[in-house]
Amino acid sequence: MHNNKLDLIEFHIVEHCNLNCKSCMHFSPLADKSFIKISDFKRDVKKMAEITKGNVETINILGGEPLLHPSVLKLLKTARYYFKNSEIRLVSNGILVPTQKELFWKTLKSLNIHLSITKYPLDINYQKISYLTQKYGIKYTFYAPSKENSQWYFPLDVDGKQDPAKSFENCRKGNNCTNINIFRGKLYMCPVVSYVRYFNKFFNKNLPVEESDYLSLKNIKDIQEIFDFISKPTPFCRFCNISARTYDNKWERSKLDIAEWT
Repeated sequence: MHNNKLDLIEFHIVEHCNLNCKSCMHFSPLADKSFIKISDFKRDVKKMAEITKGNVETINILGGEPLLHPSVLKLLKTARYYFKNSEIRLVSNGILVPTQKELFWKTLKSLNIHLSITKYPLDINYQKISYLTQKYGIKYTFYAPSKENSQWYFPLDVDGKQDPAKSFENCRKGNNCTNINIFRGKLYMCPVVSYVRYFNKFFNKNLPVEESDYLSLKNIKDIQEIFDFISKPTPFCRFCNISARTYDNKWERSKLDIAEWT
């Protein structure tokens, strides 16, 4: 059914951000300042390469804002070493891109890294970014076609009264292999589950993540286990208010109000 190939795996290397969007589904405005250790990243990337035999179409390296990581180039080298044939995309908000040194651009070129920039209504020199990518021969895309980037609102039902099966059936991230998240040795179906701990901590809530909400990488024997896992709802699906989701909201910065996520 899947031809034994995953479409997309996402590795989050930084949990905080320098933009802090309202309703961020990665909860970055609420996150502690945190960078993944090179050793932990290598462990997870290596394990996923073993499980998938390298059969992954695209690897996303993101955050938070990944360019905040002081060792981002080393992490990209690690990802390319283990996934030689996958498209590897560095997903950034673009704020720090124009100020990157020549080593950054030469490394992206040598590793064949695709620079993917999400456009926001900010004063960013996108023309300079385009110039630099062309100068160094870097593959790049702007995620949004214009500066007026729409903002998603993915509300949580803190009481957990949603039907998990219906939530899963109607979720654009459910039952597909286009948004698998790897974090600290675990595989999640979506970033909401892997990062809800920041929502819990900031707003003093307790939306539990159970063992059946993820797979431990060390216990996965083959890629079929991943396909089986993403083909059915997990207990956490009861906290997702799918029917209230909206996708065309005006972009704003977060005010750290719980209403942004509920």
